[in-house]
Amino acid sequence: MKPSFFQSVVCLLMCLLKRSLFCLLLASSVSAHAAGANVGNNTSAPPAAAPAAAPAPAPSALDSLSKVLQSNPATGSLVATLIQAEQQNSKASPSQKGLIGLVSNSLDAFQTHLGQVVTPEKYWIKQFSLAWQDLSTILSRQDSETGLQTLGNFLAMLALFGVVALITQYIGKRAHRHFKINTKLPPDPSIKELLLYIQRHMAPILLALLVEISVVVSLESSHGASLGRTLATVLLYTLVGARLFQAVCAIIFSLSHGGHRLVAVHIIYNRAWGLLYMIGVTGWLGDALDNPQVSQIIGVHLSGTVATLSSLVAALLGGLFALLFRRPVAHIIRNRPLEVRRNHPARMETLEVIAAFWFVPILLLSLSVSVATVLALSSSNSALNHALGSAALLIAMFFISALLRRIRNRKSASAVMRRQSPYLRRLMTVGFSLLQIALWIGFFELLTRVWEHSLMEFANATVIGQVIVATLGKIGLTLVVAWLIWILLDTFIQEAINPSRSSRYARKNPSTRMRTILPLLRNALMFLILAITVITTLANLGINVTPLLASAGVVGLAFGFGSQSLVKDLITGVFILMEDSMSVGDWVDVGNGHAGTVETLTIRTVRLRDSNGSVHSVPFSQITAIKNDSREYTYASLKLNVTHDSDVDQALRLMRETGAEMLEDRRLRRLLLQPIEIYGVNGFDLNGVALLAGIRTKPQTQSEVMRGFNLRIKKKVDGDPTVHFATEWANFPLTAAASPTTAVAPEAAQDSPSENVKT
Repeated sequence: MKPSFFQSVVCLLMCLLKRSLFCLLLASSVSAHAAGANVGNNTSAPPAAAPAAAPAPAPSALDSLSKVLQSNPATGSLVATLIQAEQQNSKASPSQKGLIGLVSNSLDAFQTHLGQVVTPEKYWIKQFSLAWQDLSTILSRQDSETGLQTLGNFLAMLALFGVVALITQYIGKRAHRHFKINTKLPPDPSIKELLLYIQRHMAPILLALLVEISVVVSLESSHGASLGRTLATVLLYTLVGARLFQAVCAIIFSLSHGGHRLVAVHIIYNRAWGLLYMIGVTGWLGDALDNPQVSQIIGVHLSGTVATLSSLVAALLGGLFALLFRRPVAHIIRNRPLEVRRNHPARMETLEVIAAFWFVPILLLSLSVSVATVLALSSSNSALNHALGSAALLIAMFFISALLRRIRNRKSASAVMRRQSPYLRRLMTVGFSLLQIALWIGFFELLTRVWEHSLMEFANATVIGQVIVATLGKIGLTLVVAWLIWILLDTFIQEAINPSRSSRYARKNPSTRMRTILPLLRNALMFLILAITVITTLANLGINVTPLLASAGVVGLAFGFGSQSLVKDLITGVFILMEDSMSVGDWVDVGNGHAGTVETLTIRTVRLRDSNGSVHSVPFSQITAIKNDSREYTYASLKLNVTHDSDVDQALRLMRETGAEMLEDRRLRRLLLQPIEIYGVNGFDLNGVALLAGIRTKPQTQSEVMRGFNLRIKKKVDGDPTVHFATEWANFPLTAAASPTTAVAPEAAQDSPSENVKT
């Protein structure tokens, strides 16, 4: 891009100014040097020499003068500094002339860089040309091995491989038939079934490949290298590696085979099986051709080009698999048993995120490696090898994780069947979790080694690495210890609240006090352990926690003064819980119209549900007295009101008989704690006589007992003519006026109406 007119004028003025300053400095330096020379030699120049030096020197004279100045220690450093500044200014001046000049300079620099770098087209043309030369050399080479010999050696190695594989497979079949072993991979395989599957499908071809490679190595040491044997080894290595990759994928899918993942696994089996085999073929072919011994026999350029192209195809096919089967794989990742979905929401959210974006890093890796293969010419093959190694390492990690998860699930199921200790079960779960964390740490270390780095070397070689490792080790140890302490305490509390069959509390029914206080204690212990862990972690990170603790104390004090009602709620609640005044499930009356069944007790409030279903949340500071109807026993007050003319003794006898019948009733006798107690006559009123009895019942069952008593006493009183229920209308005055002794006939009343009037 050509500079503008303004830039040209400015550059010209700057150059003229610098040249003028440079000439002045040169002139002053020449005069000083000449004067020093004349004084040192005690000679004088003729007068005619001065006019001869007056004209402007030629370029050759300026160059000689510059050399003279540079040879002088007094002026040499100054001249060199000026020349260097002029060169830098001439280079940097176009980029410092505004935004347009900066863009122009950037485009010029990019164009210069493209002119110096070999384009991808030229590079690949050169690589294909060199590969064709290697192929032509192989085809025209007849001194060591002819074409027929190459074909014969190739077929001989294939035959050797086939014979060994068939013999091994035949022996395995006979052994399986003799011992009646099923070698098919079931949907939910055990470790034994996995080993049998590997032994049946992978052991014969792996053993045959090892035998073939051993024969090739021995023949090369005695007869020299052979192109046919090398090609056969590369082909067999590729096919066996692809089959091994396919078998590992089958094992991973079988371990994920269960529940609602069945459809997704079948989709991958039916549609992606061939694609997975092609990925294995291309990946293992690139790995085989990268061998230095193979490259020496086939040709460095030919093997390198084919290896690069095969690895590129493997990367593209891996990206295609991730794009086509992202939904089935996501379904396999996110689908977990119902127990995991209910009890581990954080894990499910993490799995949801992984399932939604699992294919994105694979696509990015595939695209970046493909672009690096085409453009980054110096490290394309290494980038492909690193990417394929990372993918293989990730697949192996998933395989080991699935295997460990299967072992853990089977151990947990057997522990439940054998009534193993709950402490041991949870500690085994912690051990498996720590093992998985250690495996992932090892995975990242191996991954960095695949990319020619090492986390351990960085940690050991640098001071900052040692500090980071020491800090992370202390933090990890703190977290593990806190985790173990929490597991032990939580298991103890859970077993005390809901004892399992294998627990020592299995035959004990936990009290309501324990079921109320222990959850609060569990929350307090969790908060305490969390606070100690956070403080210890901050201290390990180098943060001074003393000011933090002091600030927390001051904030707590201010909070206590500012919220006195809350503090009162907390203190009152602590004493109520310690004194066991109420528990979850009790029917209580706390005053102010708040009565009902206790549903929840926190450290500050109690939640009640009344008979209408309404919920009352009452702070502990508002509770002045507690009426609890759910402790040990209650009394059912049994009342019977009879008329004054009823037989009282018969009425009491009927009440006693009713109480005896209630003790014989199959449903009510479970609610009664003692026989009925007859108190006798409780009082008189205008309506009749009040009889009273009582019976001790279980808590919160007095209403049901009273209803049963009323039903039975009603039937007995109705069947006895000497006992009558007292009502408000039983002794009404109109009833006495209508009695036969005082009644008057209607005819007499009509004849003499004044006869009924008292005088």
